[in-house]
Amino acid sequence: MDDRERRQMARYYLVSRADVLVRDSFDPIWGGVANVSRTGVTLYIRQPLKLNAKVTLTFHFCKEDGWEANETATATVIWQSGEAVGFKFERPILANSLAAKKTPYLADYIAEREADALDE
Repeated sequence: MDDRERRQMARYYLVSRADVLVRDSFDPIWGGVANVSRTGVTLYIRQPLKLNAKVTLTFHFCKEDGWEANETATATVIWQSGEAVGFKFERPILANSLAAKKTPYLADYIAEREADALDE
């Protein structure tokens, strides 16, 4: 049976960009997604951010038919090296957690990547 026949729900793909809104700012910063885990994300950003800055990250998902969905997660800047910036989620996106329920597409994306890694 192929993957399409086994799916119970439509598949959403993480678009390779995320918006970063630093607390007390009105202008989002565009970031390219390098990697994401249950505890945080690394983005490529072309401007320096302050360590420990609190941010809201907006992740963009696209369904196979082109429909887009957005999810937000709060995080803290924990490191920066050149254009690479590490963010730690305020709450880890663990299975069945409140954070996973607030970001179901992101939680599913992470779970699929983890399953893929186990299959390798």
